[in-house]
Amino acid sequence: MIRRLHPAARWILDGIGLAGLAVGTIGIFVPGWPTTVFWIVAVACFLKTRPLFVRPLLKTPVVGPAIVWYLRWRPFAEGGGPFAAPSKRKRFRRVRLAG
Repeated sequence: MIRRLHPAARWILDGIGLAGLAVGTIGIFVPGWPTTVFWIVAVACFLKTRPLFVRPLLKTPVVGPAIVWYLRWRPFAEGGGPFAAPSKRKRFRRVRLAG
């Protein structure tokens, strides 16, 4: 069963996605301004509201692979990702040195 979003939530996610896309597009032309981070936010919002807007962003030559990597690995998810802190992946024991 697919749960639909409330229209207000849909408008909010669309607004955040469009703002992220606009700010990321500015980052293409302004040196030092990040692009990928804002486009990841836009893709995350558009995946919920307008999935057809995501495909052109994923096909972008430079930023697209970074977005695909983020969506595939989800490095900040609850369980961690490939770069999670060692304490999250497994517990290490301290070794006492006899002295």
